[in-house]
Amino acid sequence: QDTFAKYTARTSFERPLLNGVAYAQRLFPHEKETFERQHGWIMRTMNREGAPLQDEYAPVIFSQDTVSYLARMDMMSGEEDRENILRARETGKPVLTNPFRLLGSNHLGVVLTFAVYRPDLPADASVEQRVEATAGYLGGAFDVESLVENLLSKLAGNQDILVNVYDVTNASEPMAMYGSQTPDNKVDLLHVSMLDFGDPFRKHEMRCRYGQKPPMPWSAISNPMGCFVIWMLIGYIICAAWSRYDKVSEDCRKMEELKTQAEAADIAKSQFLATVSHEIRTPMNGVLGMLDMLLGTDLTMTQKDFAQTAQDCGKALIILINDVLDRAKFEAGRLELEEVPFDLRTLTDDVISLFASKLRAKCIELAVFVSDDVPKLVTGDPWRFRQILTNLVGNAVKFTERGHVFVRVSLAENSTMEANRVPNGNLNGKDCKVEPTANGAFNTLSGFQAADERNSWECFKLLLSDKELLSDELEGEKSSQNDSDHVTLMISIEDTGVGIPLHAQDRVFTPFMQADSSTSRNYGGTGIGLSISKCLAELMGGQISFISRPSIGSTFTFSAVVKRASKDTSCDSERSLSEALPTAFRGMKAILVDGKPVRSAVTRYHLNRLGIIVQVVNNMSMGIQAFGKNGATESREKPSMLFIENDMWRPETDIQLSNRLHTLRMNGQAHELPKLILLVTSEADKDKYGSTFNTVMCKPLRASTIASCLQQLLKVDIPARKENQNRPSFLRSLLVGKNILVVDDNKVNLRVAQAALKKYGAKVHCVESGKDAISLLQPPHCFHACFMDVQMPEMDGFEATRQIREMEKKANEIKREQSSSGEGSTFVEWHLPVLAMTADVIQATYEECMKSGMDGYVSKPFDEQQLYQAVSRLVVGTADSAS
Repeated sequence: QDTFAKYTARTSFERPLLNGVAYAQRLFPHEKETFERQHGWIMRTMNREGAPLQDEYAPVIFSQDTVSYLARMDMMSGEEDRENILRARETGKPVLTNPFRLLGSNHLGVVLTFAVYRPDLPADASVEQRVEATAGYLGGAFDVESLVENLLSKLAGNQDILVNVYDVTNASEPMAMYGSQTPDNKVDLLHVSMLDFGDPFRKHEMRCRYGQKPPMPWSAISNPMGCFVIWMLIGYIICAAWSRYDKVSEDCRKMEELKTQAEAADIAKSQFLATVSHEIRTPMNGVLGMLDMLLGTDLTMTQKDFAQTAQDCGKALIILINDVLDRAKFEAGRLELEEVPFDLRTLTDDVISLFASKLRAKCIELAVFVSDDVPKLVTGDPWRFRQILTNLVGNAVKFTERGHVFVRVSLAENSTMEANRVPNGNLNGKDCKVEPTANGAFNTLSGFQAADERNSWECFKLLLSDKELLSDELEGEKSSQNDSDHVTLMISIEDTGVGIPLHAQDRVFTPFMQADSSTSRNYGGTGIGLSISKCLAELMGGQISFISRPSIGSTFTFSAVVKRASKDTSCDSERSLSEALPTAFRGMKAILVDGKPVRSAVTRYHLNRLGIIVQVVNNMSMGIQAFGKNGATESREKPSMLFIENDMWRPETDIQLSNRLHTLRMNGQAHELPKLILLVTSEADKDKYGSTFNTVMCKPLRASTIASCLQQLLKVDIPARKENQNRPSFLRSLLVGKNILVVDDNKVNLRVAQAALKKYGAKVHCVESGKDAISLLQPPHCFHACFMDVQMPEMDGFEATRQIREMEKKANEIKREQSSSGEGSTFVEWHLPVLAMTADVIQATYEECMKSGMDGYVSKPFDEQQLYQAVSRLVVGTADSAS
């Protein structure tokens, strides 16, 4: 009964035109008495009589109120219903009766019948199986007259609508089910639609028409009006589109004008930068040059200190100007990189040596480590690489007051492998946690907590090449690295300084912006160094990022793509850009006493570069025992050096060490005693421990400084290195006796250039205008080179050089004619090396110099290295041509 109630409720919603639904149960004759006794009523036929004896019954046990008159009736007693029931259970589909008068309403209608089967009926059942599995029958009545009247009541209109419903199952003889049977030929048939009562085998049709001839429809008026409005809208759209086209065209024209103005502004900016650079660098050239000349005189210590300080400030100003110009070059797309081979390890050593004195005053650890997987020689731009490294290390030194500054260089593949093993690596620097050791310190270089744990010992040891520190898995990864010509370097600079506030981390790389821009900030600077570093890193094919935690520190990491230096260039590279280390220490053994594994690995890295075999112990007791345990072994097997970190030295270990040394002396082993070397971070510690140790070595460590110290300590004979032929000291051999003309409208700059060139033995003649230079350089002349200022009144350096080249061209034509006629000697062309000497350092000025016929470029203020590079390339061998 609940199932029937749910079904009828849903059917009323889905088929609202049904008059009602009833359910009849299938009943056999032997079940009749029991069924009637259980329900308490007697089945009746359609004629309201008691059901006679027959082979099967279908009494209605559930019915809706609208068909309640069917309750207790045997549906098998009706001819139409019996036929429907038998067809429905055999086919398993709904079956519709022919139209007949319904009980209760006596209206024409039809009945739709479904068979209800038991659940065990298979999907592909036969007719016999369906009949056997039938449990009852569900029927629904359609009262056609009520249905049509219901529809007509919802069509509220002024016109009467006539409806006829037919059963057109037999198309030749349609059966009328509703409506008048007298057709009105005066009224046109307006609409015919099919009715679907659920039986696919019976067809019904509904024909609708007006009772009277319909008046003129509103569409006859609305359609022309609608067309008119549509055409008006189309016209408006066309006009608006044309107006929009005109506006876009005007906007494009304005954009072209703005583009032209922007390009002109960019050119004006470049010219402005060139002018400002020239105007600032020109007096700076005089200041630095005069200070250099002053430092070469006899000064007191105080005067020399004042002059040196002024010169350092001037150089700092020149660096700032160069940074601003580099930024402008990068924005204009004119910043280019060089491709020369260089030694990365020597370069990093040189960079940290620049900050050694500052960190020794602060007692801060400064160290550099380059992984063994990094090639010894790479090809790239060492000066730009040094610029990035100097900016980042300088910032780390400036903002660090305790702990350490650690520079680490590795391959990007190894850094990725290492980062995958960082359990808490979070690149935002906010949630990265490093657990301290048992004594409260952290496994970092100095024991202070760092912002990023990738330099802690657990991750740092993955970069080491020691076989005992690498698992088989890591060795497999290292052996499968790509051996292509290009390698990607990953350089990280870690500090334990003040860190970067979280609110300022998004503007770190913005030019001229600082984390603290207030006037009362503790640290100076312009805020352009990081911006330049980011530009250069991207230009090298890499990127730069950072991890910072306030009050803990920062770790800046940048990558760069370089090439492996070819073997045929290794000799020249080592001579020019690499620091040749002595080989006299190869095979020597040393013991290092250090309780911090990262720091000990860095120290061992520098000693291994000299070929020294290092054994690391983590306390003094083990170190004291290690150098005397070999007994009667050969002396070459014994360690010859004992390196001790300052924080590992204790007064009690001093006594133990003294006793151990005394015992060895008493046993006749005084000649085998190792040299004691203390490693300190402050110059003040030298005097404190000087009596106990053979020497005290101040950090930061460099392979070259270690070699110099050990040479004096061990009295090792190191062959004198061949003097580097590319050093500025060879300027004297190049310029002695050479006649050089210097052209500059600034008298101070003339004096500076004259003094710099005379220092190397050159004979210098100075003039203040391009016209005077042309009169002196009429062939034949006695000059070997000319340093030409670019910006001068009356005639600038470009025009003067062009006229010089024209004069040489005419003289060469005359000499060529004389040589061909036999009147002259062997023909040698006139070509005087002309070097541009200007404060403009932008690319446009350099290109203009080349177009005007100049041979080189020397920017003001120039130093010895720059002067030598220009002179050695052009001046050598010009004596013959000048004669």
